[in-house]
Amino acid sequence: MQMTRISRAISTSAAVILAITALSAAPAFADGSRSRSDSLLDAHLVGSMPAPASPMIARINPGGLPWVNGPSRVQVSEDGQIMVNIMGLVIPPPLGKGVNPIAFVVATLVCDQMVAGSTAKFALSSAGDGSTRGMISVPRDCDDPVVLIQPAANQSVYIASTVGDDEDGTDG
Repeated sequence: MQMTRISRAISTSAAVILAITALSAAPAFADGSRSRSDSLLDAHLVGSMPAPASPMIARINPGGLPWVNGPSRVQVSEDGQIMVNIMGLVIPPPLGKGVNPIAFVVATLVCDQMVAGSTAKFALSSAGDGSTRGMISVPRDCDDPVVLIQPAANQSVYIASTVGDDEDGTDG
């Protein structure tokens, strides 16, 4: 069957479009950017409440006072890159004054109810704002990942976590 001039033009156009798409997509991943499948955890942080309202996680208790926060998020990739952005993590009135009394915190990754690794300490302002980026240890198999925000000076408690966030199913 002989191709008409229009059929050849359509076939050639389709081949050119496919080639351009393939060539432009390859550089997007060559720069080290990740696809969603590399994400171990991408979740909101939620302030902790005194037990039993917030659970013990990996033998770490929630703080003894209620904590609230604004839009806060944590992302952990399978290769250990972590990004934490905390907004407004404070103890609200009447038990607190609506400020953050903790100068430095760490973000701790928990896998299967076992502590896997923590970030270096990073500052939280009195308004409860802080952020960090870095690398942490991630085990080969990390089921049910959770990130805890803990006072750097007292890592036996946590003041915020990813527990309770079920936004996209990739979090613990």
